[in-house]
Amino acid sequence: MLQAILHGKAGRIDTDEGESQSWREVFKQREDLMTAAVFGRFAYLSAPVQSYLMQSWLGVTEPAFDDFETIDFWSNYDLENNHNQKRVEPDVVLRFKTANVIIEVKPPAGGDQYKDQWQREIEAFLQSDEQTHLPLYFVALGRIPNKQTSEQWFTELQDEFKEKLSGIYALEWQPVVNTLLELKKGELPNVQDRRVIDDILQAAQLYHLKTSGYGWDALLNASLPKLSLEHLLFKNPIKTNWDELLNYTQQLPLSLKDITAWKK
Repeated sequence: MLQAILHGKAGRIDTDEGESQSWREVFKQREDLMTAAVFGRFAYLSAPVQSYLMQSWLGVTEPAFDDFETIDFWSNYDLENNHNQKRVEPDVVLRFKTANVIIEVKPPAGGDQYKDQWQREIEAFLQSDEQTHLPLYFVALGRIPNKQTSEQWFTELQDEFKEKLSGIYALEWQPVVNTLLELKKGELPNVQDRRVIDDILQAAQLYHLKTSGYGWDALLNASLPKLSLEHLLFKNPIKTNWDELLNYTQQLPLSLKDITAWKK
């Protein structure tokens, strides 16, 4: 489906408002579609690449995140002792043998992240008693608040859940994409990894994220040959024989009468 959308072959769909939209536009507006396009492919990456990405995104060296088991999308958890909301659905739960990672996704042009949603998802997961003996990490991806607000939320949630929450992180999409671009430059990914990464980067293009590893710095620092007035091109200019050109034009049967005819 992703390839059909990327190449304009997915057709159109009628929205709830009765308007017709291309799947491409619908894709960009729905966080669930972006979640599936990116993290649906995470499971097909090799263990070394999964480990590299997780540690890079979280900025940690432990755990290794090289023991991936499964991925859950939009799991439904009961939320006890909350009168306003009884159930929650985290976008993604990555399950490793040695840790669990909850990821709440917002597309670049979607709604903002908010602390109450983070709190409910963490609390509901812990109440579920699903592998709660393992370290739990929470990641907010996309549309995060400013650094001061994020750090305040981190502190408040760490104080509330204490040792039950091993870490909490907030990332924008562009740094995530940048990690994939850096990864492609190295030798770590195998052939299949590179195909999966290319798919993810193509999906990111729909959201106007920068998916090329080239920038102005690469151009400015490139070792290109210098061009100056001392270049051989200027030292040996092409010689034109004007006499031959004049002789040729004089042989052409062109007159003022011809020009007048053209004007008509």
